[in-house]
Amino acid sequence: MNRIKDYGSFAAWFAGLGYIVLWPVTAADFGGKPFGASMFCRDSSLALLDLLCNSERLLKMPSGLHALGFMSAAFVTTRLLWSGIQRSRRGAPVKLAPPLAGQMDVPPPPRRPPPLRHTVKPRTHFGLRGVQH
Repeated sequence: MNRIKDYGSFAAWFAGLGYIVLWPVTAADFGGKPFGASMFCRDSSLALLDLLCNSERLLKMPSGLHALGFMSAAFVTTRLLWSGIQRSRRGAPVKLAPPLAGQMDVPPPPRRPPPLRHTVKPRTHFGLRGVQH
């Protein structure tokens, strides 16, 4: 199940980030130009922006793909905001104060010795066991 969750999360991130990039080119504003093109096309003298400003929506997507892309983009945005909130709640790491000069350092309790390991008799042959040569 973890693998399915990981694959689904990757697919949602990939689709969400892809839709965020494609959204300004595929969604139309009220003037029929691609969304956001009216902001860039006011005094467009650049040839690169001329393609965007005078195009007839080069990329057309069905409404189902827009809905799926919007949900994926909302997922990506929500996850980024949530991780930012979680990161800000963690706070700075706590630094321990050095011991005062009057305090004595208490030694840690003694550790248990590691268990004894059993010795193994070295091999006399290699390969299949029990085969006489």
